[in-house]
This record gives sequence, structure tokens and C-alpha cells, in this order.
Amino acid sequence: MNRNYGFLLAGSAMFGLGFGIYEFALPYFLDAHGISMGRMGIIYSAAALLTFALWVYTGDLSDRVGRKALYVASLVTTSVASGLTPLAPIFAAQIALKSIREAGGKVFDSMYQLALHDEGQSRYVDRVGKARGLQALATAGGAFVAGWLLLQQAYRSSFAASALVLLVAAVVFVLGYRQPDNKSSKRERSRPLLARMLPLNLPRPLIILTISAFIFMVGLATSHCFVMQLFWQRKFGASTAVVGTILMVHAISIGLPLLFVGWVVKRNLKQIYIVFVILEGIAVVVGGLVPDLTVAAIIWLAHDLFGAGVWIPIQSRLIQKYSHPSTRGRDVTRVFATASLGWVVGPLIAGSVFEGWYGGPFVISGAVMILSALILFALPAGDDEQTS
Repeated sequence: MNRNYGFLLAGSAMFGLGFGIYEFALPYFLDAHGISMGRMGIIYSAAALLTFALWVYTGDLSDRVGRKALYVASLVTTSVASGLTPLAPIFAAQIALKSIREAGGKVFDSMYQLALHDEGQSRYVDRVGKARGLQALATAGGAFVAGWLLLQQAYRSSFAASALVLLVAAVVFVLGYRQPDNKSSKRERSRPLLARMLPLNLPRPLIILTISAFIFMVGLATSHCFVMQLFWQRKFGASTAVVGTILMVHAISIGLPLLFVGWVVKRNLKQIYIVFVILEGIAVVVGGLVPDLTVAAIIWLAHDLFGAGVWIPIQSRLIQKYSHPSTRGRDVTRVFATASLGWVVGPLIAGSVFEGWYGGPFVISGAVMILSALILFALPAGDDEQTS
């Protein structure tokens, strides 16, 4: 393991811990302060919309200044937003803070993938899988910590812990990571800013991947926003401790396959991608329909173990493959940022149907995920080469 790869793994783990604490605590915090389901949907949707332009711009900027500065900035901004969250329990302030938190998180997500690719294409699927897997396992630990703190109604302590972990991650990365040269060409830097930011003139495979990812994100956001915790509480009467256990296992279920996916996924990338997105959608639909808590939880928890835990590194590999080397930061973030606009739609759907049908967001979510897989059949042949 080289030095930079080690620091990228450490950064992903620490980000996951801080993210897990924050994301678990936030819906409970909003609910405790009387913010309705509909308004929660607006908070999550507004955050996704407001971060779009910034996310794409930072990808373009990273081609010119490198990944390190933006990686560190993303950790600092998420730390600040997390720490301030419990100090302003009002609707408008939460939109602003969630937007800052979301922007930092999205920039982090793209920067670590770009930085891993800058280290070399060899074994990329394995390396990004391990980084994402460690992040997911740390998120599980964060959910456990947040659940324990919330049992004591320690909202401020939850968000303070998240902020501290993220700040430490930023300091460690500044001191340890050595940035390689990955600057874009002068010709690319001279293009108008708007032309560099909009998802225009992407290669056809990237357009297909963008459309599929956007549809998938609509589905994901419908079930994985604020309703993910509240579903188990409202439908089954599950305690905070039980919900915390479910979400901790949820993070573990995606983390474990990600750690090992690079060992077994070496060919047939397109086919594996499609199959496991469909399996994920089926598990989410069924999880929303089953009337028994234990059975519903087991089926629902399978959606990442036999879904995203396998296809996430494949998606990242294909997006990197079709991006231009000199503008990889811009191309990759245009795909991810455009897809993330699904988070504008999903929470609004969830907020509108949840009170009348607790399982509705899960059923709709899974059906939309399956639809997104069908788009992937349009990808060109030849995406089944050796990748590790």
C-alpha cells in the first residue's frame, strides 16, 4: 500500500464515521423540533438543488488546482455545517446548513474517487471498493454512536462528535497526502465556465450513465432520505435502538461486499452492473410491502449486500473510463452532479406519500431503481475487460 492510498483510505473511514453520526441524528432532530415530513422533504430537496452548480464547478477547478485542496475544503465545510446544525433548529437555517453539508459531502465523494484514479488505473475497482467499503463500515459505527447519544437526547453532542471527526480527518489529510500532478490543458482551461459546467458534449456512454444514475438517484432518495429511519418507527413501532441497529447493519451490508468486490469482479462489468441494480430494486420494493418487522428488515437489508455493494465500483470505473484524461474532474463531477438532482425529486415524493402509506416510498423507490437498470442496456459492448 503506498502512502497516498493509505491516507485516502483513512480519510474515507473518518468521513464515514462523521457522516454516519450526522445522517442518523438529523431526521430525529428535525422531528423533535416540529418540522413536518413535507418540510423535511423540502430541506433535503433544496440542499440537492443548491449544491449542483458548486459540485460541478469544484470538479472543473480540481483539474486546474488538483484534488487535495478541494478534498480538504469538503471536510472542513461538512465539519462546520455539522457543528452548527443543533444551534439553529428552524426551517430556513436547516435548509442552509443541510445545503452546506451536502455540498461538502458530494465534493468529498468525487474527490476521493478522482484522487484514487490519479494514483493509477491498475486495480481501480478493488481500490475504490475498499475505500467505499471502509467508509460504509465507519458509517455503521457512526450510526451506533449517534443512536447511543440520541437515547440520552444528546443532539448537540451527536453533531459536535460528527464535526470533530471530520475536522481531524482534514488535518490528517493536509499533513499526509502528497498531491500528484493532474492539471488540465491550457486549451480546456480557456473554455467558457458555463460550457465547462453544463452536462453538454459528453460522450454517449457518459450520457447513458448519467441518465441511468439520475433515475436511480430519484429512487434512492425516495427511500433513503428522512423516511429511512422514520419508516421503521412509524410502521412497526420500532425503538430508536432497533432502528439504530437496522441502519448499522445497513451500512455494514454495503461495506463488506465493497471490500472484496475487486477480487471477484473482473469482467462482464455491464452485465453485472445491470443485474445487481435490479436485485437492489426488488429488495427495496419487497421490504416496503412485508408486514413483519424482522422479515421486512432482513429483505430490505439485502438491497446493498446484493446490490450497491457490488455495482458502485463498476459504475465509478465506467465513468472514469469514458472521461477525458485532461478534464476527468469536470467530466466525472458533471455525471455525478447531474445524477444527484434525483435528490431534488425523491424527498418530495417521499414527503408527499409517507403519511398516507408508510411503505410507499420504499415501493416507489425500488420500482424506479429497476427502471434505471434498463437504461444501462444502451451502453456499448466491450465494457467487460479486465479491470484490476
